[in-house]
Amino acid sequence: MFDRFLHKFYDASISIGTDGTMLLVSTRDRFMIWATTFCFVAAICLVCYLFLKNNRVRKACLLAFLATLLIPVFIIPAVRQEYIHVSPQQITVEQGVWFLESRTILTFHDLDNISERVDGIMPSNLLGDPDVSWHFLWKDGHRETLELNDFFNAHRMVVAYYIKDRGYRLERLEDANKAVF
Repeated sequence: MFDRFLHKFYDASISIGTDGTMLLVSTRDRFMIWATTFCFVAAICLVCYLFLKNNRVRKACLLAFLATLLIPVFIIPAVRQEYIHVSPQQITVEQGVWFLESRTILTFHDLDNISERVDGIMPSNLLGDPDVSWHFLWKDGHRETLELNDFFNAHRMVVAYYIKDRGYRLERLEDANKAVF
C-alpha cells in the first residue's frame, strides 16, 4: 500500500502517437501529491509553531515551514515541465527547474548500443534509488552519458522496451542480472 503512495510521486501518462513516437508526461496525480505533501508538511510545521512553548523548537518549526515553500517554488514547476519523448530516430528528455531547464536530445543514427549502469545496488523504482545512467555508444566511437532523473528512472523500462522494439541494442541491468543467476 505504501508503494502505491510513493508511485504517485512520479506518475506518468504514456501515449503513442500516430507517427509511432512515445511521450511520457506527468499526470495530474503527480502534481496533486506534491501539492498535498506541501500542504500537509506546512500545516504540521505551523501547528507546531503555534502550540509548542520551547523557543528553539518553535524556530525550528518556522524554518521547516519556510523550507517547505521550496516545494511550490521549485518542485511543482519542474514536475509540470518534465517529459520524455522517444521516436525511432531520437530521444528527448526535458527536466530541471524553471530557472535552470535542461533538454537533452540524443539521436539514434548509427547507434551501436545503449548500456545501463548504476552506482550502488539494483534500483527498485522507488524514490531515493541510486543514480542510474544510460551510456550511448555510436558506431564511430562517440560516447555520451545520460543521467536518469527520478521520473525517467521510474519509467526507464517502458522506454527501454520501446527502444528495443525498434531494433536497437540496449543492455539493461535486469537482463544482465538474470544471465548471472
